[in-house]
Parts: sequence; structure tokens; C-alpha cells
Amino acid sequence: MFIGAGGAIFEDVWLQCENEDSRITIGDRANFGRCVAISSTDPVTLGDDVLVGFGSLITSGDHDRVDRHLTKATGPITIGNSVFIGQGAIVLGGVTIGDGASVGANAVVTRDVAPGQTVVGIPARPVGE
Repeated sequence: MFIGAGGAIFEDVWLQCENEDSRITIGDRANFGRCVAISSTDPVTLGDDVLVGFGSLITSGDHDRVDRHLTKATGPITIGNSVFIGQGAIVLGGVTIGDGASVGANAVVTRDVAPGQTVVGIPARPVGE
């Protein structure tokens, strides 16, 4: 796990690497609201100046369908620089969120988000285009 300089991690933030191959890399000046959870089965990378809102979940793993006690990797997550992730949003494995993108509150991100794009909803879809 690597956490850059100059950021803020508030109360009840949970960072977990599930296995010896997983990792979490967080850039400089990243800010995490309370109750954010990041779980890495595949690598999770967050750029500089990222803001993650209260109660958000970023996870690159899922539970096995036969044995719910087992986890499986779902693909790496890459979150670019200056990304805003709204309160209660969920970012799932295999997703890249481009620089300057915004994820609305309670959105569920299941596919890539282009740089500068804003996505909202379940599943998250672009708005304002």
C-alpha cells in the first residue's frame, strides 16, 4: 500500500489488500470522507487530487457464487487525477475513470468513464453530452 503526501483520510476509512498480489496506490493530495472503503484483490490506483465522498466503495473483488466465503478478482481499477467520486458511489473492478471525471452520488460505475465526463445513476451513465 502506498499513500501520497498532503491528503486527508477521515474517520472510519477502510483500506484492505486481500492477497499478496493486491495493492492500493493513492496519489498526492487525495481526500477521503468518512466511511470510505477500498478493497483490492486486483490493483487499485488513485491519482493525485482525488476526492472520494462519504460512504463510497471502491472494490476490485467479488464473492464466489458457490462459496460466498471465497473472493475473486474482477480486474484492476484506475482512477485518474482530479477525479470527484460523490457520496455513496460504488466503483467496481475492471474500470478506468479518466482525469477530471465526476461520479455522481450513489452511482454504480461498471464501465470506463472518459476524462472530464460526468456519470450518474445505476449503472452509471454519462450526462451533459
